Amino acid sequence: MISDFQLALVGLAVVVVVAVIIYNRWQESKYKKRAEQAFGTSHPDVLIDDVSASSAPLVAATRRQPSQSINERVEPRLGLSLPALAADDADDLTPIGDSHSYPTNVEKAASPVHYSSAPVLQAEVDSIALILADAPLGVAQYENVISQSKLLGKGVRWEGLQAGLWQPITLPAIDAYRELRVGMQLADRRGPIDVMALNQFSDMVAQYAASVGAVSQREEVSAAILRAQSVDAFCADTDIEIAVNVIGKSGVTFAVTKVRGLAESNGFMALDSGEYVMRDEQGRVLYTLRNFDPAEPPGIKRTTGYLSGLTFALDVPHTPDATRTFERMFMVVMKIADVLQGEVVDDNRKVLTAAGRKVIADTITAITAQMEAKGVPAGSATALRLYA
Repeated sequence: MISDFQLALVGLAVVVVVAVIIYNRWQESKYKKRAEQAFGTSHPDVLIDDVSASSAPLVAATRRQPSQSINERVEPRLGLSLPALAADDADDLTPIGDSHSYPTNVEKAASPVHYSSAPVLQAEVDSIALILADAPLGVAQYENVISQSKLLGKGVRWEGLQAGLWQPITLPAIDAYRELRVGMQLADRRGPIDVMALNQFSDMVAQYAASVGAVSQREEVSAAILRAQSVDAFCADTDIEIAVNVIGKSGVTFAVTKVRGLAESNGFMALDSGEYVMRDEQGRVLYTLRNFDPAEPPGIKRTTGYLSGLTFALDVPHTPDATRTFERMFMVVMKIADVLQGEVVDDNRKVLTAAGRKVIADTITAITAQMEAKGVPAGSATALRLYA
């Protein structure tokens, strides 16, 4: 038999749950209306209207410039314990593409753990060489060259053909392959690969193929160099971070303890640097929360102190569905700004208007479309290593 007291407790619990649901929906509606009101077009937009260069705001926080020299980066030399055989003229063929195509949308996770069986080489950003043997090559015939090829840098990756599909090879390996392919990444955020490394890569493939009685197809170094420069220019042109800031009105500062509490209650996770990141269900970083003041450490995970402002940053090439992610980030920015009684501004401390927000969204959309057309979707595994 249920007593009156127990019935009263059940009724109270139901009332509390309903109240929480109603409050959360009211809060969501409130911030959405505040965003529409605060970013209305009734006042001039410093991003769009005719303003002087000195007052023009900064929306794209960083854009990397293409490297000026192809030889800026020097890779370690390769020391293979193989016979010093000259490359056969028959080996120097035209660049090879993906003879076994695969959809690029399999590369959606930042962590290779989720896609350990997916191909990782990409003809757009790698110089790929193919090794063809008459009989399957056992582990003992290729593990040494794979291990030593890492001396050329972390941009060297190996795959083997298994049941008509290319699969990444990691050591220790267990499978035998009749066809192998190996790629060297042509560029990353440090710049393009250099001539020395590409020559060493080509020589390595030729020597290895000869040592196991196989033939190889390799991209000519001169062609690879030109592609490396092109990939670097593309990477620089699309390497953009979008940042919006929250600052206190009339110079008001924010207590670090309050900021930390807001960050954690809104789902941010702290990094060792003291910055906070928002991750998706696969663990990929969507956007970052850090200190607005460049003269101070970027971290906000301190025990005491005050901050003059906060920066919410979105690394476009690293972010899946970047345009939608930006809109979601912006709602979080508005929510935190409301609690802190701050205002949302660009890097010139100009209030960000609705038109300015649209410019940001359009910029993100244009960049991601450019990357998609290149075969390097934003947030894909290929994008994460190209923009590393």
